[in-house]
Amino acid sequence: MKLATLLAATAAVTLATPAAAQMRALNDPVVAHPDPESLFTSDDPELHRNKQAALHIMRELLQCNQWDRAGEWLTDRYIQHNPMAASGLEGVVYYFTEVAKVERIDDCGELTSPIVDVVAEDDLVTVLIKREIPYGDDPEDTYTTTWFDTWRFVDGKADVHWDPATLPPAQTQSAPPQSAAPASPEQELADRAAIEDLMWRYVRATDTLDADAYASVFTPDGSFNNVEGRDALRGMIASLEEGNAGRFARGEMPGAGMYHIMSNQRIEFVDTDHARVHYYWQTLFGGGAGVEPAPRVAAVGRGVDDVVRVDGEWLIRSRNVVPTEG
Repeated sequence: MKLATLLAATAAVTLATPAAAQMRALNDPVVAHPDPESLFTSDDPELHRNKQAALHIMRELLQCNQWDRAGEWLTDRYIQHNPMAASGLEGVVYYFTEVAKVERIDDCGELTSPIVDVVAEDDLVTVLIKREIPYGDDPEDTYTTTWFDTWRFVDGKADVHWDPATLPPAQTQSAPPQSAAPASPEQELADRAAIEDLMWRYVRATDTLDADAYASVFTPDGSFNNVEGRDALRGMIASLEEGNAGRFARGEMPGAGMYHIMSNQRIEFVDTDHARVHYYWQTLFGGGAGVEPAPRVAAVGRGVDDVVRVDGEWLIRSRNVVPTEG
């Protein structure tokens, strides 16, 4: 009887709640361990080795972004079950260094991630991590939940990875955004052509690692994810050119080159001098007739760029290749 009354009360509250409101978390708060590195130990030598490798992945790679050292703890084939990154050591390194554009921290110190617990059995290690999530209707208010990363280890290196990541949700079709069209159909055609040309110049500058050309397609304060300003953007490409030259010299990047592909592009005009470009993207290595190895997809995703007209020229104000909405 009490259960029936509770269910009825819950249904009444749900029906009375406005559609725009969001329910509140009912769980106890997730609490991180005060000494996370102490969780990565075991009396069993094999489990201890695997836990220590997981610690290095969490600390040196995910916290300090020392992806040049990834081969110390990841196998070459590194099978990835996160839909945002391709399998293979080179693919995951590419995602973090050239898609997410993380910045390397040389002095790593101790692990600061909010680790809840670490569980190891046979060749598997699972790390439970506290996540604090803002409510959709009030970003100032948050709740806690738990993320996990699980690795299967082979000879002390992570060979397979699982986590609960999903692709960003598709934009709802029930209420498409209202666009502000240019002044005339002729102007709209001209603007669309100019924006498409801008996107072409962007990918060519990226694939050829032309730092000056790359910076020139952005506004002076333009950004790629968390890299902001033309000087920083120019430096980012210059550093990639230097790093890739070394990898090609060592034979670590065989093939005909690097190709960024933008597809399913849609241009949405916010106003006459501001547009938003929606697209899918993928990055390929190799290719070309008779070139070995065969073309290989390194990473895929979805992007949303804001482009603006400045002194009559369309430029990228922000490029976001890992959007969470839009």
